[in-house]
Amino acid sequence: MRILVINAGSSSVKLSVFDMPSGEQRFEHEMEKIASVEEAVAAIPALLREKNAAQVDAVGHRVAHGGMKFRDAVTLNAEVMADIKDCVPLAPLHNPPAIAGIAIAAETWPGVPQIAVFDTAFHQAMPARATTYAVPERWRDAGVRRYGFHGTSHQYMMERVAAELAMPASQFRLISCHLGNGASVCAINRGVSVDTSMGMTALEGLVMGTRSGDVDPGVFAYLNRTQALSPAEVEDALYHRSGLAALSGIGNDLRDIERRAAQKDARAELAIDVYAYRARKYIGAYAAAMGGVEALSFTAGIGENSALMRRRICEGLECLGIVLDHDANAAVKLEGFEAPQIQTADSRVKVLVTRTREQWMIARETHRLLSG
Repeated sequence: MRILVINAGSSSVKLSVFDMPSGEQRFEHEMEKIASVEEAVAAIPALLREKNAAQVDAVGHRVAHGGMKFRDAVTLNAEVMADIKDCVPLAPLHNPPAIAGIAIAAETWPGVPQIAVFDTAFHQAMPARATTYAVPERWRDAGVRRYGFHGTSHQYMMERVAAELAMPASQFRLISCHLGNGASVCAINRGVSVDTSMGMTALEGLVMGTRSGDVDPGVFAYLNRTQALSPAEVEDALYHRSGLAALSGIGNDLRDIERRAAQKDARAELAIDVYAYRARKYIGAYAAAMGGVEALSFTAGIGENSALMRRRICEGLECLGIVLDHDANAAVKLEGFEAPQIQTADSRVKVLVTRTREQWMIARETHRLLSG
């Protein structure tokens, strides 16, 4: 079965083609700075023909937010599409591009099964103590709760770590760090997501490329009173003009920030300090929440490539049994999907680095659903 995976965002569309169940990847491409999702998806057939991969037996779509309804991948139909549209207020930046991509894909490949795989699905098992905000019941009834994101990545990390440690996921506690332009930490207790740093939206939690992560919600009222900013203006700034970009003053690329920090640029040094501290604080909290931890993993652009950030995050976590081998950490150069361990011999916790495979996971879930 040949499966096309589409990950439609507001400014880019990523696509991959996999032969399943072998998992062989036939083609991968990213369209950046697109004029519209519709135009980008409509251009995919020509790209596939160029790569001799025109056959499409199913299309798997990444959908950021599935609300409380979707706990698993689902075949798309009119009813499911209506439910996904109902989730747009929860993910106004992420769900609309996915919806547009799904609509054009259905027209482009009529009769071909279209499957939605949700970023939130893996976290649906989180207990009420982790998902519930202490807000009025009327708000909670309206869907104000914690959902979590990057679920596909965190699930893959759990499975990859289990394979590397040669033990089932049900036998260890993992703290999974997905550190990219968007970033989150997930506590996975013996195969089950029990907490994660992103909440109702993809804004909560860690410092990110241009997103603030955790801020006091009183900021909204304060900025309205003192600078006459509307909630929409504050929200836009917290999503697009905050995070590493705001702290460093030079943008959201950590490589640039690290170079400036090496030159003793105070703002760049602060950006690294704040980023690492926030991640370290969540790791400590999740170790406490699970009553211990056996493995810590790093993935995504920063997690995979920044030895400096991995070291800064792990500094001070020796009390949890996390002891980094600095030489092994500095030597990491991922070429494929290997998962090197970078802890010392006497570290009680295994520390692993690997690439995430969200596109492959979407293809796998699509194949699993269609294969019954």
